[in-house]
Amino acid sequence: MVEVVALHKKGRLADAHLRLTAGSLALLGPNGAGKSTLLGLLAGRLKADGGTVRLFGHDPRSLGAARVRAYIPQHLTFPPTLRAEEILEAARRLKGATLQDRAEATGRMGLEAHLKRPVAQLSGGWRQRLALAAGLMGYPPLWLLDEPASALDTEGLERLQDWMAAHLAMGGLVILSAHRQEEISRLAEQFVRLENGRVIQQGSVNYAQEPS
Repeated sequence: MVEVVALHKKGRLADAHLRLTAGSLALLGPNGAGKSTLLGLLAGRLKADGGTVRLFGHDPRSLGAARVRAYIPQHLTFPPTLRAEEILEAARRLKGATLQDRAEATGRMGLEAHLKRPVAQLSGGWRQRLALAAGLMGYPPLWLLDEPASALDTEGLERLQDWMAAHLAMGGLVILSAHRQEEISRLAEQFVRLENGRVIQQGSVNYAQEPS
């Protein structure tokens, strides 16, 4: 379970509340609304100025929280000379995942034909697939995804949707930020809309419409 109570980050987020016990949640709102700040706080990358956060009972900056979540920021940089397979193997070892986990992550994002290519030779879309495969490998219970489909083509988005469906079917949780309506409708069941660092609306994605 993810629980946020009166969370505050000076100048960026004010009195945010949310609770997620099942399914997937989209953070909506214009640039600067506080979506990435909230994800950064959940990921333990930022320190709150007030309020509380618990991820399956853990403080987000604790080792316990790190073990139950995956965080994929919007812009993730890999060493350009490393091959895709080396990135995935490093992620596997860091996570303590199995070779089967690595093979599944590779297949989920369709990376098989690109494993020998250095990062510098991958397009933005393929780098995003690599980041997702490396980060989500092994099914950590909570996925925190900042604009996960921003560089994905239609096939990449479908692959992410299928993988997320398998994760949710096993009881996993997902919190993501998104702008495109296609991403929101495919990847999320619930939404929270932020504006100027405050939560102004929440509910079912069926009733969410991102402003043009």
